[in-house]
Amino acid sequence: MLAAGPAKAQSVASDLDGDGRAETFTLTGMDDGRADLTIDSGGTRIVARDIAWVGGIGQQPELTLAPNGSVRLTSMNEAIGRNRWRLTLTIAHRDGAYRVAGYTYSWYDTLNLPDRGTCDLNLLTGRGVLTIAERPESAVRTDVRARPVTEWKDDAPRPSACRDG
Repeated sequence: MLAAGPAKAQSVASDLDGDGRAETFTLTGMDDGRADLTIDSGGTRIVARDIAWVGGIGQQPELTLAPNGSVRLTSMNEAIGRNRWRLTLTIAHRDGAYRVAGYTYSWYDTLNLPDRGTCDLNLLTGRGVLTIAERPESAVRTDVRARPVTEWKDDAPRPSACRDG
């Protein structure tokens, strides 16, 4: 078993609140199995503790920017065990708060290849799409709503709309 070593902090910048100055989003604390997201915005600091899972070497969470400037936080298990997965949280600024506004989860079983799928949810609207194996994409609804990043934890249960069963 490979042990995870301390990961370096990772940052991106984007003006999600629309004030003309980019906020800095930084992943920190990635040496204890969970990562925190720190948002620095014009003298204000917000810390979302334990928002992302940290795996072994090569499985540390990542921050990227979507084409529209939203921040994407991705956690993954793409190397250990037969059940592999990737979770991307899309962060947007709505109603005066930085919120988890999107949830994209994909999975596959390395020993049972038909057991795979992708679920993409817009938590602002409660709508999404689910694709399992070769079946056609289907529209789904979720009662999981966008909430402040400070209220999201990495062990939040997968929305029922995204169940692969």
